[in-house]
Order: sequence, then C-alpha cells, then structure tokens
Amino acid sequence: MSLLPRRPFRRLRDGRFEINLSTDQRDFLRSFLDQLRDLLLADDPNLKRLFPVAYADDAEMDAAYQQLVHGQLIEARFAAIETVEATLDATQVDEAQLTGWMQSINALRLVLGTVLDVSEEPPDLGPDDPGFEPYVLYEELGWLLGHIVAALTEALPEPATDLDAPA
Repeated sequence: MSLLPRRPFRRLRDGRFEINLSTDQRDFLRSFLDQLRDLLLADDPNLKRLFPVAYADDAEMDAAYQQLVHGQLIEARFAAIETVEATLDATQVDEAQLTGWMQSINALRLVLGTVLDVSEEPPDLGPDDPGFEPYVLYEELGWLLGHIVAALTEALPEPATDLDAPA
C-alpha cells in the first residue's frame, strides 16, 4: 500500500484518462469555473494573463491583434469550461476532454496568479495569514495542472536525438 496520494489523472491502456478527484475537489472546480465564466463575461482586468500583449512596443498593432483574436480566445475558453462542466463527475475522459480540463485549470491559475500578483519570490505566509488560503489554492491548481500535463505526455514517443541517427 502506498502512502502517496493517487495520481489525479492517469492514462489508461485504451488511451482514455482516469480521473481520481474527491467530491470536494470536483465541487471546488465547479465553483471556480462558474466564477471564471462570470469574469470572462465581465471582461475583468484580472484576465490580462489570459490575453497577453502580442506587440509590447506597438500599441496600435497590439490593439489590432487583440481585436482580431479576442473573440476566438473567449469562445475557446467557454468551450473548455463547458467540456469540464460536462465531464466534472466522470471517472474517465478522452484526450480532447482532458485538454479542456488543462485549458480551464490553467486559465483559473493564471487569473488567480494575477489577483495574487504572483512573482518569482514566493510570499512568506503562515497558516493564520489571510492570504494563505488563496496561495494554497494557487498551488493546488498548479499541482492538478502538472498531473494533467504528465498524463497527456506520458504516452508520447521519445524525441529522436542525434545519437539515434544512422552512422
């Protein structure tokens, strides 16, 4: 018996993915996905990491770019949220569905990182600090995201190296 927690996402032999999340984790995601949808509808300034600047040195070019892609990016975010909501209580999903999970959890993490003004230096917070729980949430989202990426990439072929080339 392992003392380590089960991996929350695991690739199965048939190419599908098993989801091992508690009811609390699923409810937590459900709640935060609703909040993300509301932020997307409100065009909240905390979404800036979801729509990064494309042309930092040219405001006019960046405005044109944002006008061109913003609607498509919003639609993609809503589609990913809908995918997660439709499969939130499932025990297995396919690759496309897990990709939607990855996109939504990443979006949640980016927004929370913006709200918390996350930087390279982690804050020195104790459990009694009012800012402690949001940082724990941020770390939990990163943990989930890391496991999704690991599950999605675990069956990828190893990249060829120069050593693999015929002599």
